[in-house]
Amino acid sequence: MPWRLSTEGATVVVATLNREEYLANTLLDLLDQDQDPIEILIVDQSDAPSRASLDMQERYPDKITYHKVTFRGLPLARNFGWQNARHDAIVYVDDDIRCGRQLVSQHTVALRKKGVGVVAGGIEEPNRPRPMPRNMGEFVRWTATPIGGFDSKQERYIDQARGCNFSTWKRVLEEVGGFDESLNVGAALYEELEYCLRVKKAGYGVFFSPNARLTHLIAPDNGCRVPDAVKYVHSYAHNKSVVIRRYLTWYQKPTALLHIGKVALAYSWANKNPLVVPSVLSGTVRGFAIGAKPVQCTQWPRDTG
Repeated sequence: MPWRLSTEGATVVVATLNREEYLANTLLDLLDQDQDPIEILIVDQSDAPSRASLDMQERYPDKITYHKVTFRGLPLARNFGWQNARHDAIVYVDDDIRCGRQLVSQHTVALRKKGVGVVAGGIEEPNRPRPMPRNMGEFVRWTATPIGGFDSKQERYIDQARGCNFSTWKRVLEEVGGFDESLNVGAALYEELEYCLRVKKAGYGVFFSPNARLTHLIAPDNGCRVPDAVKYVHSYAHNKSVVIRRYLTWYQKPTALLHIGKVALAYSWANKNPLVVPSVLSGTVRGFAIGAKPVQCTQWPRDTG
């Protein structure tokens, strides 16, 4: 029988990289969801296959789809995930989360609001408490800065989502071109922001649903972290410059680029490393040039294995 997309259920895409212990608990919570039907699609970029994932796939073949891939990077994993998903509703979560039974069903409820293209879910980070900003979820264009505050309890329309907990439609991904793989530099910063801005430009809304809530544990190692300060600021400047080139007006771009310079000087001073500044400069130049080019999205053949 030929494979056909289901419009009734939801696919949860979990990209993972060397976090076996965290991933096992994440999968247990996802298997307990009240959403039906549900697919849990694992994109494993780890050094070795995940034993926990394979064991759970064997026990729950109707719910878990496991893919061991050879590439690394969040934008690539997200694109691979939605292109191989069984369902039209796509939910993205990190591999180091815990959640209640209604996470996925609350995402699908919010996605079905008229005109919504992306749902940003509520996020609790007990190990990283922050004051609640008044402009949560906003994209400040003068500095090209996304504002957090996703532990808010108030639903609203916003500008962007956090990568550890958001959802979208497969048909919207197809329409706007998927996630931009040119942002697969370092920790792939701003890849979800860039996608949300593109979805809004296409005429869809980004809606914050506090009830689609999870706890982000912020695993201290592995994943897509970049501990080297020089490499980190290079990817920060590169990806932020892509966003600046594509989505800011001519009079907003200078102040946003100056903001990158301020961050570079602060990192250089904090790390006592003068190499930070040229790394930021090269990242900014390359990113600004790439921002003028079309979105890069690999067209993956459907993995039936």
